[in-house]
Formats: sequence, structure tokens, C-alpha cells
Amino acid sequence: MTAPRVPRAPRLWLVTDPSFGDDAIVRCVERVGRVLDRGAFGVQLRDKRRAIPSLRLFASRLRLVTREAGAFFAVNGHHAEAVRVARDVGADGVHLGGGAGSVAEARAVLGPRAWVSVAAHGDDDVRRAGHERADAVLVSPIFATAPAKHAKPANDETATRKVPRGVEALRSARACAPPELCVIALGGITADTVASCVSAGADGVAVIRAILASPRPDEAARAIDDGLQRR
Repeated sequence: MTAPRVPRAPRLWLVTDPSFGDDAIVRCVERVGRVLDRGAFGVQLRDKRRAIPSLRLFASRLRLVTREAGAFFAVNGHHAEAVRVARDVGADGVHLGGGAGSVAEARAVLGPRAWVSVAAHGDDDVRRAGHERADAVLVSPIFATAPAKHAKPANDETATRKVPRGVEALRSARACAPPELCVIALGGITADTVASCVSAGADGVAVIRAILASPRPDEAARAIDDGLQRR
């Protein structure tokens, strides 16, 4: 009989952006890992353009750094090869975007206790994630965000998904999510806005530039984490 999964929920996730460079990302993770509680911090490696051999090398590097910091580590599983990279480097799990396969398919590769989060651009995505027994949904975009330097021109669907949904999207997601499904806010989150996300029902937040673009990422992360703990 398969052992029951134990829900695990880092309250602050850093989603990587390749435009900042590998070395800067690693230094940032090291600095943040030194100031946050072990288990409170997670890193999602997101780089959909990198060739798989290079992705595997950088994932291995981030796995070492996150393990030293006691942080969770997930790979953006945008296709089957990326999920296998997560398995090969010993990642805690994967994040699945639209069309990236099911939660069951990811756990068939990674194991039944692997962390799996799912992108949620609407309540139907939240309900589907709950039905598939995902660990978390990343509800986005909550606030407006600046375009990434490497981003392709948006098509109509992508442009629609980038329209800020506001904290009401978090209230709606929490209302239709099962209690064990973590609701994580993504999109324009800062230390100034994190409290409103928590008040609306978010269990945690995921950020990119709020930490990566900060000259003091450790202080930025601690300020956001302080807001998350004032529940």
C-alpha cells in the first residue's frame, strides 16, 4: 500500500528568470537561504528555452545550493524531458504549466510523494488541480508585472493571462480548493502587497523580480516572509 503524501508548503517561492544569469541566481538563493527558516523557502527553476543538457547542469547546481539551505527545489516541468531532469537531479518536485501533462504523469516519473504544483489562471484550473491531488496551485497574475527581457511577443491567449486578476482571484481559488491544496499567489507580489494576498486566502507567494532584482535579496525576502507570517 502506498504511504499517504505529507503536504509540504514553502511559504515563499522564488521563480528563476534566466535574464538575471546563472551566477546571480545562485548567489541570490544562497543569500536568501541564510535568512529564512529551513523549509520556508522554495526555488522553482524556470527556463523553457534552455537545452536539456544545460538545464540538467544548472538544475544540479541549484539542487546543491537549495539542499544546503534547507530549501525546496522544483523544476518547471514544461515537457516530459524537464520532468525527467527533476527526477535525475533529486528535485523535490515540479511545477506544471498549461499542457505540461497531469499530476499523475509527473508522479509516475518522480514518485508518489513528489511535490507537484499547477498553474491556475482560473477556477477551473484550481478544481482540476484539487481533483488530481496536486500539492499547490500558483494563482496568477495577481498584480501587474513587467515583461521579462527574454519574453516572446504575446499572443492573444498569453496577453489575456497577463491581465492582473487582483486578490479576488485568491479568494475565489481558496473557496473552490480543497483544504489540503495550497494556494500560492504569483504576479507582482512585493513586501507591500503580500499582506493583502494573505488576507485573501493565499497560503504563500511566488516572486521573481521582487527578490532577483533587489540589491539586497536577503532583506527583500525577509520582508516578504515577515508579511506572510503576520496571519
